[in-house]
Amino acid sequence: MDKNVIVIPPDEKEKRCIRAAVYCRVSNKHEDLENSLENQISHYRKAVGEDPRYELTEIYYDFGISGYKESRPGFQKMMADAETGKFEIIITKAITRFARNTDTVLKATRRLKELGIGVFFELQGINTLSQEGELLMTLYAAFGQAESEGARMHTLMSIKRRYENGKPPQQLHRCLGYCKNADGEFVPDKNAPLVIEMFEMAADGFTVGQITNYLNAKGIKTQNGKKYCRTGVTRILRNAAYKGDFICQRYYVDENRRLVLNRGEKQMYYIEEDHIPIVTRQLWDAVQQALDAATRKVAPTKSKPLPLNDENYPYRNKLFCAKCGHRLSRAVRAGRVLWECNGKGRFSQEFCSGVIITDDEIREALPFEEKQYISAREDRGRITGFDFIPESEWSICHKKKIHHAAVPELSEENYPYMNRIFCKYCGSRLRRIISNAGKVTWICDNSSRLGKAYCKGIRVPDEKLQPLRELTIDAYIGKEKKNGKESYGYSRKPDKQKKQ
Repeated sequence: MDKNVIVIPPDEKEKRCIRAAVYCRVSNKHEDLENSLENQISHYRKAVGEDPRYELTEIYYDFGISGYKESRPGFQKMMADAETGKFEIIITKAITRFARNTDTVLKATRRLKELGIGVFFELQGINTLSQEGELLMTLYAAFGQAESEGARMHTLMSIKRRYENGKPPQQLHRCLGYCKNADGEFVPDKNAPLVIEMFEMAADGFTVGQITNYLNAKGIKTQNGKKYCRTGVTRILRNAAYKGDFICQRYYVDENRRLVLNRGEKQMYYIEEDHIPIVTRQLWDAVQQALDAATRKVAPTKSKPLPLNDENYPYRNKLFCAKCGHRLSRAVRAGRVLWECNGKGRFSQEFCSGVIITDDEIREALPFEEKQYISAREDRGRITGFDFIPESEWSICHKKKIHHAAVPELSEENYPYMNRIFCKYCGSRLRRIISNAGKVTWICDNSSRLGKAYCKGIRVPDEKLQPLRELTIDAYIGKEKKNGKESYGYSRKPDKQKKQ
């Protein structure tokens, strides 16, 4: 070597580290496996984090999720970060930890390879960026999937034999009202009386929705500490386990490893008198008949409501809520004419829980000359009937409830434009509503009562109508955008006159 040549050794500090990510997965939610996941994360944090070749960017993991599923939060986040170039290599224990499905393995690793990102499988010693990497990985993945499928088939055959012998792997501890005793037997627990009450309510004519509302109103929670829903209540009322029988394979795991309801795709096994019942067979059968009858009910035929006038509704100014004393106003929903508490509608449910009664029920109570104050009779949240109290009786012990955010009385003196303001879009009169904070707003009557499908409506704050106090013309109020800002205006005629 020439004496004038000086060799400068490489600076170890200047060597660029490879940005590496780690992926771990455990498929079952079990304490030992949870520790295993923690051990995996701890191992890789030390092994990769302290390796001078690597710069550990992040450890991705999934807990309690099968490798057959692509919809794994940790896996999906890793693939999304790969698209942004967050790392250059992924290190994982084995191909089966990365995914159990050969198709998923190939699809993911090929996309990563397109991005210049390799996957290193420690157990197999394969790097997908190497020349022979994909071939070996495909073979190992196929063997892993076949091994998993074989184990699954053996498990399913074992379970099927137990079904046929009348000894299913029961999960009754997941059913509300059952628990295991010291001998390992399933017996009714402290929630059994609640189950009996639900069945008795259903047999007495309560709907699933009414039972659900009753449970939630009483603050009763599910075993997971959540509110009840209609589906959950239906599942309880349809479950043959509560009469002591057990249906094996009501649900099964499909080819995509999803738990689905068995609608005849697989054999089912019905075992009678399998365990201690909570309800009698007679009560269970009565509930099934009630549920079946409810599903067969035909929806009422929708008809166009009659125009709101004294000829069609001669009693409309004689209906009041017995709770707060406010007038009942007409509403139309799904083709049905209802009369609702105006106090609740104008203010809030805190002001008055209100009353809702159908027009048919009003007509059944006719005739009456005096004003009627109406209250509902209830049984565990279900309305069983209505009481009509004449004003002469109601006023002895009651007074009309006044809202705390009182506003000026509805009169022409306070609102001189009240009978001269209309909706620009349908021609309907605007009516006054009052918010819980006492703010006055005028809204389209047709849109409020008949819905947005009838008219898109208009809502005008009272302060926007003050310029109309001195005018004597009819004003059709609309809203439009000018220079990106919404403003209110009026015209002498509506856009289109609609008939009720």
